[in-house]
Amino acid sequence: MAGGARAAERRTDGGVCALDWTSAQALLALGIVPRGLPEIDRYRRAVVEPAVPDGVPDIGARAEPNLELLDRLAPARFVGDGTLSAVQGRLERIAPVTVHPPFDTRSDGDGEPGGQLAFAIASLRGLAAGLGVPEAAERAVARLDRTLAAARDRLSGWEPRPLYILSVLDGRRVLIHGRNSLYHAVLDRLGIANAWTGPSGPYGHATVTMDRLAGRPDAGLVNIGSEGGRALEALAALPLFAGLPFLREGRVTILPPILFYGGVPAAERFARLLGEGLAPHHG
Repeated sequence: MAGGARAAERRTDGGVCALDWTSAQALLALGIVPRGLPEIDRYRRAVVEPAVPDGVPDIGARAEPNLELLDRLAPARFVGDGTLSAVQGRLERIAPVTVHPPFDTRSDGDGEPGGQLAFAIASLRGLAAGLGVPEAAERAVARLDRTLAAARDRLSGWEPRPLYILSVLDGRRVLIHGRNSLYHAVLDRLGIANAWTGPSGPYGHATVTMDRLAGRPDAGLVNIGSEGGRALEALAALPLFAGLPFLREGRVTILPPILFYGGVPAAERFARLLGEGLAPHHG
């Protein structure tokens, strides 16, 4: 399967249940089929990789899992990102809860070797060690390294330029990713500059209007989310934005959805899709 682990076949005793999408990604990257995970249909549309095998139970909403179903599933362990503190006690009456933080919300991106990618790798290794499968994390990291190397090879003939990495929100605003984002860390590994040097929040992004992107006339634009193509075409038709060089000169790449805080699997997906998307279109 392209990007991420192959559909896993092995289960741990009793199963490990993912309480959120990033935990599901991590388990699948380690070759563990989750005993359950939330909002599977949305995961398949918005997260995509690693793929969820058929037959995995859907445990309800990410913000409010079905506790009765979880009790019936009787997993040996839960893995979550720590955001379900309101029901932590009830979960712990079913099974122990392991916290897996895929993203460092305390980071500002300054002076941290490897940035969010290094944090994600360390977090995945910690989870794998706790589950007794440390070698699985090394396989996942090796897959990531191979994907990064392949992306660098694809881009060897591409003229380097800084890139804005964003998602269009509406007719004026975009969600843009800064130096404390996972995307920034991947760009670093690919030798590409992040065009956005402005502030960003705890998850590495900021909401800004398109006119804020006029400061780097040499930059390209990468939109995460396939629906962004139509929005960018509409923006390019507006006099206010039509003069932005990346719109005027067609330096725009549209990528499918990626979970921007999704740790190692998301970094692997971004690197692969970026290498594929940039190589044929940008000079």
